[in-house]
Amino acid sequence: MRTWWKFPGLLLLLTLQSAPSQGMRLRGEPLPGLTNVNRHRNGQEVTTNPQGRIAGGSTASEGSWPWIASIQNVYSYHLCGATIITERWVLTAASCVSGLRARNLLVVTGTNDWWSLSASYYLVDQIHVHCNFDKPLYHNDIALLHLSEDIVYDDVTQNITLADIDELQEGETLTFAGWGSPEAMGTYERYLQESSGVYVPVEECSKLLDDTEDVDLGHVCVQMQAGKGACHGDTGGPLIDSQQRLVGLGNWGVPCGHGHPDVYARTAFYHDWIRTTMNGCTIA
Repeated sequence: MRTWWKFPGLLLLLTLQSAPSQGMRLRGEPLPGLTNVNRHRNGQEVTTNPQGRIAGGSTASEGSWPWIASIQNVYSYHLCGATIITERWVLTAASCVSGLRARNLLVVTGTNDWWSLSASYYLVDQIHVHCNFDKPLYHNDIALLHLSEDIVYDDVTQNITLADIDELQEGETLTFAGWGSPEAMGTYERYLQESSGVYVPVEECSKLLDDTEDVDLGHVCVQMQAGKGACHGDTGGPLIDSQQRLVGLGNWGVPCGHGHPDVYARTAFYHDWIRTTMNGCTIA
């Protein structure tokens, strides 16, 4: 995920200084998708142990996240996470695809192993980035990808239900999954990882993040234990509630797992934008 630059304290300063641009960004640095769009697979750049842990997470069982997808470049290198919402549409973070051409992206479904060449690969023919993405920075970080053919549903590939009404309660358990790295300077996990935390209301979240204005009603904050949290490569991935409804998309956070809340784009807030965009309309 992307990082933030205002926090006080030596630990946070060192964290920000050491964070690579791959999958995260400081102000003025490239977006995750643009950073990795030409990256090739390299056996040294992926964790191959299926029991590996991502920023304190655990390996997800096969088929437990049937709606999750990996956005990859044309060289089959993982860029970001995404979520299947219909046979032709997947939802992700705008920072993952802004500035890219549809022909340079693949959407991979039906597997917990993003490295697998036997998974289902789909071509992207349209990219729809929210018109107010990063206005201001870290806001409206949401995008829709339209595929050139229908996703084939089966036991390990399904669409998710969107939480269109914001019913989140303070302290509610929310769960996130992704293929991101286990540490700020680490390599991507090969096998899908998951971790849970508790919902933190926007006002409290902003205070915990030094009264930042980079959190508003369009965000969902999740507090995990120190040592757990989203990291590089997790941007755009799904955050779900106990009813397995989509409530958020990986947006930004302090890298990685230092005990600060992770911040997600709130899908209920963007419900109208999602529906009108899919129906061929536009809305701010």
